[in-house]
Order: sequence, then C-alpha cells, then structure tokens
Amino acid sequence: MLSNIIRFAKNIVASLLAIFVCFGVLDFMWLGVIADGWYQSEMEPLLRSQFITWPWVVFYLMYGCVVFVLAVVANRDKSLLYAGIDGALLGLASYGAYNLTAYSIIEGFTLFIMFIDWAWGTCLTSASAMAGWLGFQLVKGKSSE
Repeated sequence: MLSNIIRFAKNIVASLLAIFVCFGVLDFMWLGVIADGWYQSEMEPLLRSQFITWPWVVFYLMYGCVVFVLAVVANRDKSLLYAGIDGALLGLASYGAYNLTAYSIIEGFTLFIMFIDWAWGTCLTSASAMAGWLGFQLVKGKSSE
C-alpha cells in the first residue's frame, strides 16, 4: 500500500516537473525570442515599463496543475495522443477565453495578437500535456520493472 502511494507520488512529481519545464522553456522561447517583436510592436502602448512577476508565477503553477489533472491523469492509461488532444482543447478554451475577452474590452489589443496568442496557447498546452504524460509514464514504467 505504502509503495503504491510512493510510486504515485513519484509519477505526480515527474509529470508536474515535465509540464513546468516544457511550458517554461517553450513559453520563454516564444515570448522572449520568436514572437517578442510581434508582441512589442502590437502591444507597446499597453505594456508596463516593468513587468510584475508574481501573476506569471501564479498562472504557471495553477495552469500546470490543471494540465496535469485534465490532460495527464485523465489519460494516464491511454496513449500520448489523448493527452495531447485534451491539452490542446484545454489550451483552446483557456487561451481563447483570455484572448477573446482581451480583444473585446482592451482598446489596442489587436486581432493579430489575439489569433497568434490563441494558437500559441493551444499548441503550448498540448505540448506541455504530452510532456507531462511522458513524465508520468517514465516513472510508471520504471516502477513496474
């Protein structure tokens, strides 16, 4: 019984770590390198001179845990594809809610940014869900040997 609890805890830690690393690395590459110019030029009048960090941290922790529950745990006994699909659907809904709302209420939030960020969030969440699924399966596979 205790060994099952320990094994499941290891699965959770490996999965969450994979989700956070994947999400953080890919989002940093996207926001800091690939799309930085787009966001800067399109949203310049809306950006703070100094970003506030704690909302990002809260979002990453909360969103990673939600990805874990809704895309990884829900598909732990299915193939990687299911985690990716559920991750994409979660990203489609959550980034869609953010971007559609921002576009509708923030003057200067452009249609270009709405669509590019929405598409990015969908892909990012799918990739993070698959990374989490792989982390979960890696530990699961090692413990069944």
